[in-house]
Amino acid sequence: MKKVMAILLLALLFSGAGWLAGSRADSQKNLLAWWKLDAVQDKKTPETVGGKADLITGNFKLVRGLSGQAIRFDGFTTLITRKAPDFPSLNQDFSIEAWVAPAAYPWNWCPVVAQHRGQEAGFYFALGPRGEVGLGLALNGQWQMIISEEKIPLRKWSQIAASFDHERGVKIYINGKPVKEAKVSGKFVQAMGSDLVIGMNYEKVIPSDPVRPQATLPARYSFDGIIDEIKIYRQTLDEAVLSQSYASVGQVPEPDLPARIMPSGPTGPGRFGAYYTKLKYYEEWDALWRVGDYADVVVEFDNSPIRVVFWRGTRYSPVWVMENGQWMADQSAESFTDEDGCFEHMLDAKCLYSHVRIIENTPARVVVHWRYIPVSVRQKFSQVDELTGWPDAVDEYYAFYPDGIGVRKVIMYTSGKPLGPQETIILCQPGTRPEDNVNMDAITLVNLKGESQVYSWAAGPPKLDPGKPVNPVIQVVNLKSKAKPFLIFEPGCRMRVFGIEVRGHVSPFPWWNHWPVAQIPSDGRYAQAPDRASHFSLAWGGPPIHKGEGLVYWATWVYGTTMDSPEKLADLARSWIKAPELVLSSRNFEFLGYDLSQRAYVLKANDPGRPGSLKGLIKANPEQPLSNLCLVIKDWGETGVQVLIDGKRQETGKGLRLGNIRKMEGSDLVVWIETKSSRLINIEIKPQ
Repeated sequence: MKKVMAILLLALLFSGAGWLAGSRADSQKNLLAWWKLDAVQDKKTPETVGGKADLITGNFKLVRGLSGQAIRFDGFTTLITRKAPDFPSLNQDFSIEAWVAPAAYPWNWCPVVAQHRGQEAGFYFALGPRGEVGLGLALNGQWQMIISEEKIPLRKWSQIAASFDHERGVKIYINGKPVKEAKVSGKFVQAMGSDLVIGMNYEKVIPSDPVRPQATLPARYSFDGIIDEIKIYRQTLDEAVLSQSYASVGQVPEPDLPARIMPSGPTGPGRFGAYYTKLKYYEEWDALWRVGDYADVVVEFDNSPIRVVFWRGTRYSPVWVMENGQWMADQSAESFTDEDGCFEHMLDAKCLYSHVRIIENTPARVVVHWRYIPVSVRQKFSQVDELTGWPDAVDEYYAFYPDGIGVRKVIMYTSGKPLGPQETIILCQPGTRPEDNVNMDAITLVNLKGESQVYSWAAGPPKLDPGKPVNPVIQVVNLKSKAKPFLIFEPGCRMRVFGIEVRGHVSPFPWWNHWPVAQIPSDGRYAQAPDRASHFSLAWGGPPIHKGEGLVYWATWVYGTTMDSPEKLADLARSWIKAPELVLSSRNFEFLGYDLSQRAYVLKANDPGRPGSLKGLIKANPEQPLSNLCLVIKDWGETGVQVLIDGKRQETGKGLRLGNIRKMEGSDLVVWIETKSSRLINIEIKPQ
């Protein structure tokens, strides 16, 4: 009996294997088109069955595929086109199979391979904005779109397939397994006069999930990742054949998709200063930019691994980069209308109106200038003066000091209302979500007395209690880094939590990916996955806006990082907001006052180039402490310098840094002294 059963089992196995072999043979016989995508010559890639080669336009790269090579599409420009006369007719029953490894999900639906005429005729085999697989096709003149609930993973190879039987309907497969079935039937209408496309839609498509539909425009984009082994059959393939096709690959390799990490220059402490450079992100993104070797600016500190980056990917708005690579950013000056949405730097994706340059670069101080014109998604300007034609324009100056503190001054030129210049923003590296970058106890607020309150986003955006603490001026952002970035505002600031545009089922933080890096025309797109560089907002600082002369409004505040308790920042805040009085005893200098926007005492030599000795008393006290000292002495000239504190000569080095600022009218001197005190200090600066 056992022998009989064994014989029957073997017979069944052989018959099954024979049937499967026959099915595979039938599928090969009914193979209509096969793009191996393993070779390119003269920007054409061959199609095996028809024996013709199809044009590739845009940027692409041959990389390691499943076996041999495959084509990496850049996400922006890559398109393979088969001209309509070269693509034969499909049967009423057909199947499509391909291997894909997405580096990022598309901004909206993007074809792997398609031939259609609107929604009147043809087929559309595509990947969705969350990694869904879909097949669209025209049946009896009606468009049907069948979409899988299951998503394919990022940065992994997936076999995707779809089959259509005119009587039974559509099945979608991922890695040989059916994941979606739809009982649709009817006559398939092929778009015979249309070109077949691989990797890009025929026309621009509106990005999915916009915050404001009126401020999100159609965009051109392509598949972002690797495509290999596209096959189209004149028959319906079943699960057994597709499963065997998947299994035949064996060990699936890791796709050739280099990591995408927003760049910030060398890690670790550097030499204090600002450096022109050209930061590299990833090959395909870098290839878009028409810039030279000095496109970006990085500020380094010699006593800290923290860096400040002015990069094209953020449209040059500066980012404070922590020791572990986490990024804190801020908003530009911004205005808004219901018709056009936001006017801001984020919408200048090609940096046509946004520029950065180094103004000062000395051992004592670095000053970086960021100049931009706020624009809308339609590249309109804000609050344009009807008489002169001038729009809002902004100059920002950032003064950085050796202690790792920076001061931002925003100067807004406007014929209308002053713009909103501040929003505490965190950037997410590709592959990370808001929760990977910040603790749920996301912000600590501190007042000038050192009283503090932590606010949590665990249950969603919190409401700030005006009594906890009273009159806060400091925001500490509790990133998942050792160093915590902070901002210090002037008294009178109006702090508020960014509590809008939150999708609680996705994240307790509002999370978007239309900026940074992205090239799509949108002032807000809700992130659908951690596939791209993205950002989220925590709060507005509401810094006081000051009226200047003419069309000028300005605001200023402080940035830095700390590894101490937030409460200890109160001394620094008081030293800036309530800077101790400087009393001069020298008549050959004029004291112009303490400039908040420079974090410096500003003086002027009465005899330019022949300054004489400057003597003064800094009346520091516990309420008005001194937390490092900067003096800017206009018209000092090129004379050497000797500095004495309480009669003791200071040696140039880490604790004393000097800088000469040459101008057409003469030279200024910048003196930076590392000192903390809550008592009187005598200072003398004299030529040598």
